[in-house]
Amino acid sequence: MRFAGGAGVEVIAHRGASMELPEHTFAAFDLALRQGADALELDLRATADGHVVVLHDPTLARTHGDPRPVAQVRLADLPAAPAVLTLAGVLERYAGAARLLLELKPGGAPAEAVVRQVTGTRGVVLQSFDRFALRRVARCAPGLAVAPLYTSRPTARQLDRAARGAEGVGVPHELVDAALVGAVHRRGLRLRAYTANEPAELLRLAALGVDGLITDAPARARAALARVESAAA
Repeated sequence: MRFAGGAGVEVIAHRGASMELPEHTFAAFDLALRQGADALELDLRATADGHVVVLHDPTLARTHGDPRPVAQVRLADLPAAPAVLTLAGVLERYAGAARLLLELKPGGAPAEAVVRQVTGTRGVVLQSFDRFALRRVARCAPGLAVAPLYTSRPTARQLDRAARGAEGVGVPHELVDAALVGAVHRRGLRLRAYTANEPAELLRLAALGVDGLITDAPARARAALARVESAAA
């Protein structure tokens, strides 16, 4: 796979196999790996007492029916079901078994705290929409792989800037076309398309040669890749 130095397209499970099971749970991550995911994507925030936990939203409302902001709750006081995972727990269970794409949420877990936990772990990329967070990562750990995320199509200037320190970029799947794939690859970057779930779209992206398919449905992505590989044989 291009990600981590090989060839081909990587299936990246967005919060696990989250189309089928509750996001950011061991069950969702385990199912994703059984379905052929190469990497797990997860979001990081910090609790009131400084623990790095795996949650997307700033509050517990959507996932746990609890209106409290994550940043105002101590780890011991988080809801028990579904259990809120810690980054330490994820690393213990999956480091070495899967690559990890960790997103630093704006206003979420401090970059320095995350870096301390992941330093020395192979196959980790830190991504974020927050450029300042990625700069802090670069200062703390210059050798750690980072990838900026974009909500719109990145310009040539943005890609040039990314190429000076990042290993890849993340772009909304609907904005990806052959021209963008070429522009990203000419700069030595990897292109990950997020978050694609429909079979036809996964097939289109795989045929374009993106480096990563970020998806809630890893089994669909794996099937799309198999079709592309079969057609090329």
